[in-house]
Amino acid sequence: MQENIIHITAKLQGWWDVFIENLPNLAIALIVLMISYFLSRLVFKGSYKLISKRVSQDSVSKLIARVISLTIVLGGLLLALVALNLGKSVTGLLTGAGISGIIIGLALQGTLSNTVAGIVLSFRKNISIGNWIETNSYSGEVVDIDLNFLVLRESDNNLVILPNKTVME
Repeated sequence: MQENIIHITAKLQGWWDVFIENLPNLAIALIVLMISYFLSRLVFKGSYKLISKRVSQDSVSKLIARVISLTIVLGGLLLALVALNLGKSVTGLLTGAGISGIIIGLALQGTLSNTVAGIVLSFRKNISIGNWIETNSYSGEVVDIDLNFLVLRESDNNLVILPNKTVME
């Protein structure tokens, strides 16, 4: 019994010593995370302003700005993990993220294809809100271009909602 208590206290003392040794690395990692967070907020605001001048659709502008901002935060997270000397963990994390990305991409293939098609449609000059188009045996005025669908108003005032993927095809 006494031997177990001595073993446990020695183990706890070892952990405490390792924690104290790595305290500067932990501080650097926290500083890197805070800088990447605030930098991502600034970049989000700046990129949103720039993109919204070129893209008329607000949802697409926010989506692109969020992706840029998320990339900065993930880069800061990876730098923080490297500062903590967790190189092997970073490798495993990147491997897991790659495999997860493939699985999620396959599971959301239809949704992602509509979203990507919506982004592409919002950048095309010949398809914009107010234009008259003919697609997929429908013709009408473009009322809205969302990330997942396009809304047409036909000549008899019927609204037709078409998935962006079919419009692009």
